[in-house]
Amino acid sequence: MAEKQVSRTDRFWFVAQRLTGPVVKAMYNIETDVVDIDGPFIVIANHTNNLDPLFVAYAFPKSPISFVASEHIFRLGFVSKLLEYFLAPIPRKKASSGADTVKACLRATKAGRNVGLMAEGEASWDGITMPVFSATGKLVKSSGASLVTLRIEGGYLTKPRWAEKRRHGKIKINVAGIYSPEELEKMSAGEVLETITNDIYYNCWEHPDVAYVGTDKAAGLPRALFICPRCGHVDSLEAVGDTVRCFRCGATADVMDNGTLKGTFGPKNIAEWDKVQFDKLKNLDFVRESEEVFFSDKNVTLKQIGPGHKETVLGDGFTLQQMKDRLVCGMCTFLSDDISNMAMTQAKRLLFSYKGSYYEIKANATSSMRKYLAFWQNREPEDK
Repeated sequence: MAEKQVSRTDRFWFVAQRLTGPVVKAMYNIETDVVDIDGPFIVIANHTNNLDPLFVAYAFPKSPISFVASEHIFRLGFVSKLLEYFLAPIPRKKASSGADTVKACLRATKAGRNVGLMAEGEASWDGITMPVFSATGKLVKSSGASLVTLRIEGGYLTKPRWAEKRRHGKIKINVAGIYSPEELEKMSAGEVLETITNDIYYNCWEHPDVAYVGTDKAAGLPRALFICPRCGHVDSLEAVGDTVRCFRCGATADVMDNGTLKGTFGPKNIAEWDKVQFDKLKNLDFVRESEEVFFSDKNVTLKQIGPGHKETVLGDGFTLQQMKDRLVCGMCTFLSDDISNMAMTQAKRLLFSYKGSYYEIKANATSSMRKYLAFWQNREPEDK
């Protein structure tokens, strides 16, 4: 069965490369290094864009890769079946321990398959590479496979994860390092992790010389930026065209073609703004909705995700509220200290593990789920 699956994915990979490669490369103005090595190998790249696996694939025209993919793509019905049949992705349940994913990756490499993963776990919100999962070094060493590290440049500004429209610029896929099993054997897991971290790091704000031209460049920005750095209000931002504005204090900023901000808010780019709002959130230095409710959103959907990617809708049209020590969604209450993990996928889905169960909250089109993740990450756990 495994041999048939690998053979099937091989054929699909080669056909898809020839059919889609020229079109997608031209559409996104992709310039890529090409890697031709014997497998099995693990390829790790920074995560800049929802299409990163597709971009990475073009660096390996002769080597099919099974990518680690967010668990939600296995809940898309017929589309999921097609992806599993032709590409054999490896599910990654975000906001969980990830132990099952590690085991699946090791099984794949032991069977001679190549594995691809974005070791940050999710696409960057602010254009700077996020920390790599600490277990990644141990995974690579345990696999006995080669390691290829790639650095994607331009993916974030082409279409940030919060954005509604793509911009036209340039994407470069650079090989940062290729390491044989023998080289990896001489390194500790910590050294492998440090090597990966250094290889894939990229800060788009250090390279402001490329233009990413498009329309409505601010559209969707309030999904990422949820606190006004000038007046401190939450959810007071609105985006129209290329401009983001706070309807509380009147501050404005235009999103320029290189992604920077020009206006009266203060921060000159999204990373600077991100630091300000995280500092305000950590110090509770923002304008709350009330003494008890810090902020809230209406019309969200709460689901419980069970074995086999089965969804159970617990409620639709719920109001989601952030309290100091708990998250309240409709009639369901989740104590913050009992949430063992929390993450996001795409821009509107909040995922978390709670007392052995796995949940998803899907927001409406304009809500920022990111503030709930940021609040949980910056909370001060209660003494027990």
